[in-house]
Amino acid sequence: MSNYLSVKIAPDFEKRYPDSSGKATECAMNLVLTADLLEKRITSLLLPFDLSPATGLVLSILADSETPVSPKNIADRLIISRASVTSLLDSLEKRGFVKRQPHLSDRRMILVELTDSGRQVANRFRPIVHQHQKVWLNALNEKEQEQLIEMLQRLQASLMDSNR
Repeated sequence: MSNYLSVKIAPDFEKRYPDSSGKATECAMNLVLTADLLEKRITSLLLPFDLSPATGLVLSILADSETPVSPKNIADRLIISRASVTSLLDSLEKRGFVKRQPHLSDRRMILVELTDSGRQVANRFRPIVHQHQKVWLNALNEKEQEQLIEMLQRLQASLMDSNR
């Protein structure tokens, strides 16, 4: 396996930063690098659809839902602010991909769903992205992928807890 893009920490790192962990820093830096690479690849795949990774994720959440979804639910799932979701939804709504509607029993609450046009574009880009994800993740066998998911979920929980 090539270390071409791997970030390595200097051997004297912990001497220079005694309250830190070289291994933790190396892990974090490699996670950031990997996330950046994934985002760039996904961005290039979504470019023909004039979508960003964030708008693609919103469309995917809505495509997977059998019922309309609240903006709060989208924000929680993407771990972004409601204001960011509002901006994404504004963009998608202008393009005719989503529609907002009042909740039937609580008119103060807004729900979002795909339009036919939004469903069509989601049905076009998602197979392309999923095929590439399969190729990219073939570097790990299925058991390693499961372990990676578990480790990333634990790390996400730790990051969420430390944010409070």
